[in-house]
Amino acid sequence: LMNALRMVWIISRHYNRDERMVPLMERIAWELAERVARVINIRTIFKEKTEQVKSRTSEAKKTLELWKECYFDVRAKIEASGRDSRWEFDRKKLFERTDYMASICQDIYDIAQVLEEFYNIFGPELKAVTGDPKRIEDVLKRVDGLVEPVEEVSFDPFGLRYQNQWKA
Repeated sequence: LMNALRMVWIISRHYNRDERMVPLMERIAWELAERVARVINIRTIFKEKTEQVKSRTSEAKKTLELWKECYFDVRAKIEASGRDSRWEFDRKKLFERTDYMASICQDIYDIAQVLEEFYNIFGPELKAVTGDPKRIEDVLKRVDGLVEPVEEVSFDPFGLRYQNQWKA
């Protein structure tokens, strides 16, 4: 994708200026962010197995980070060639939301990791050793309940304007 954008930047008479290229790249960043927000639904993701949650959030984070990495790779190629105009676009416009979303994906991954650790601790072995599976099941229900405050947030965790509420 980035190499195609580089070609557009080099060849196009319309998109070879910052004021035209930035909105195009902003739309791409917006689409990436929207796709991740659809795939990582905070209200439903913890209904899945922890391995699935970790896989999805890891993949989403990687995608968002790759967007920025590819941009800088192509930018370096353009600068190294010395013949094309510099690719220096407003980083805040292009990466602020995707960087923030990548950090939220990491937070969700971390929550899933902690849940997985709890499930491993309170697994079948502990039930067998304690001889009181009912108590262990009660503890596991409480572990499941740990994500309820996250699932029931009254805001969009991926929304930049809710950054402080998410971190609280």
